[in-house]
Amino acid sequence: MLHDVRYHSVLMKENRMVTWQERWRQRRTSWHLPDLHFDLENHASKLLPKPERRILVPLCGKSVDVEWLYREGHTVVGIEGIEQPIVEFFSERNLPYTTDHLTWAKVFKTEDDRLRMYCCDIFKMDMESLGKFDAVWDRASLVAIYEEDREKYAKVIKALLAPDFRYLISTTQYTPLEVYSGPPRNIPTALVEKLFSKLHFFVLFCISVNWEGCHGLSWMLPVCHSVFYCYIIKGDEDRSSKRDVNLQVRQCKG
Repeated sequence: MLHDVRYHSVLMKENRMVTWQERWRQRRTSWHLPDLHFDLENHASKLLPKPERRILVPLCGKSVDVEWLYREGHTVVGIEGIEQPIVEFFSERNLPYTTDHLTWAKVFKTEDDRLRMYCCDIFKMDMESLGKFDAVWDRASLVAIYEEDREKYAKVIKALLAPDFRYLISTTQYTPLEVYSGPPRNIPTALVEKLFSKLHFFVLFCISVNWEGCHGLSWMLPVCHSVFYCYIIKGDEDRSSKRDVNLQVRQCKG
């Protein structure tokens, strides 16, 4: 059994796009939420202190968060490696769209061009074409990235940030098991600080969850205890406390 799990992990790394494509095809998408994400709903004012922001949502899937941000009047750019969830996003919401084929991506966009989804490899994007973003909502991206790609991922994100940016990240922390190490992957606070060093880093909220006979939130974590964190990273000169944490403990019973 352990050998099979390790073999599956290696296989996923070697066939990344194929693996995620199969998960969407088979509807094994436990990370997808039917409602607006709790962290975005509660901390949108910190992510978006001004109206009409330009927002990046990496590895967006068909998240309802994208539509919410768009309906709030912002310009939204989603990055997704698999075409199926992008097509489903527009069709399920009856949003008319057109497509363009670039050398590095297929683009799906609304008629007003305020919402774009790029189907591409996040590490092969044309950074200059994408431009800079006022905000990033990272709900299921950093936690899905392979450990060896985290530094590269952070470099990509930082290169896309406007000077006065806001970056909201939702992560989880747990002790990885031999039979399970994600996704979602364990993201310690120290790692977030390391990846985004020299930026203004704040812990907004964390909730400690003890699971008794049930799986972990939307990702179905087969672990006994996990802590879910929400961070805001800023590009301005606000130097208030890095540890203004609202910690809650929740007992979940199956």
